[in-house]
Amino acid sequence: MDYPSIKAKSLICNLATLARLVVLFFVLLISSCSSPQKPEPLPNASSFNFFIISDMGETLNYGNDSTAAILNKLAPIIQPRFIISSGDYFHDAGVKSVKDSLFQRMNSKIFNSSFMKVDFYPINGNHEYIGNSQATVDYSATNHQWKMEALNYTFAKKIDSISSVRFVMIDTSPFVEKYKKDPKYNRVKLQDWKKTVVWLDSVLKVSNEEWKIVVGHHPIYTSDFGQGSTYELIKYVDPLLKKYKVDFYFCGHIHKFEHFQRKGMDYISTTNGGSKPRITNPWFYTLFVKKTLGFTVCSVSREKFSIFFVDQRGNVLYSFNKTKSIK
Repeated sequence: MDYPSIKAKSLICNLATLARLVVLFFVLLISSCSSPQKPEPLPNASSFNFFIISDMGETLNYGNDSTAAILNKLAPIIQPRFIISSGDYFHDAGVKSVKDSLFQRMNSKIFNSSFMKVDFYPINGNHEYIGNSQATVDYSATNHQWKMEALNYTFAKKIDSISSVRFVMIDTSPFVEKYKKDPKYNRVKLQDWKKTVVWLDSVLKVSNEEWKIVVGHHPIYTSDFGQGSTYELIKYVDPLLKKYKVDFYFCGHIHKFEHFQRKGMDYISTTNGGSKPRITNPWFYTLFVKKTLGFTVCSVSREKFSIFFVDQRGNVLYSFNKTKSIK
């Protein structure tokens, strides 16, 4: 019988030690990213607040009611001025037409409180493309609360008498190359992502609002190993965000909360409110990550933009403030 040499034994021991250190590193990293400093309390109704929801569509009715319920419970306290959805409002498949019963089914749950009956600004996720992706735009003509005027669109909101925030909503599914090879996403091929890039550049170029926010369904950067960063967005969209000094990029898709910060840019992922959350695997740029259901609360003033990650029980898991000095 051949026995391993002393050198081989030493190598095996060193590899085992290295493996333990790697495991310890990731345990500490996960701990630090999921257990930050105590978050701030939610803003009161006198502030300029709004909600961001994402991936509210149901998968075997998983969890949707709990997130919708806490949205409606907190709405009278926070009084959002409007609500944004960063995609996958429907799941697993999107709607077939503006008369699809899915609209009423989802709306009746989410907009139950009178304080939730405010302007709603959605964008399509990949699951809306497993259906009639244009119907979510056309539905705006039949429901005054639904404000999706195009697949890519923009709007501004006055914070106070002298300050505003610009929102730019972009359709990110056409950027993702793998969808073009999948028959269930056949409508993706009808969209030209290059036109979105040109349009985004034209909107940001003339924006002079105090705050600039871009919203898409897919993450630009994320620590998620399963879905991963979207390299097409890194190449074509992220340079525009930096060029025009966009303050935040909000997204969904990865079914978890994450604050990813890289080179001064903040990438905020809102977790899902309907389908099952996914595992967390933080990376070097991850300031916070958490597997749970929930939604995001935002509060804005002229010189401060605050975000709050809220789970389906109403607990604030994480808060972050971005400030700027505006003359």
